[in-house]
Amino acid sequence: GSLLFFSSLGYGARFLAPIFTKPRAWVILEIVIGITMWAISLSLLSTEL
Repeated sequence: GSLLFFSSLGYGARFLAPIFTKPRAWVILEIVIGITMWAISLSLLSTEL
């Protein structure tokens, strides 16, 4: 399990490294992370305790 995860993480980082030399790629990544965080927070707010 974890061997597959960390291997994928390493190879994914190597594969995506050329893409993230561009500032626009970082902006897009930050927007996606922001949308994900908003979606999680809204789903947590909408659930009853």
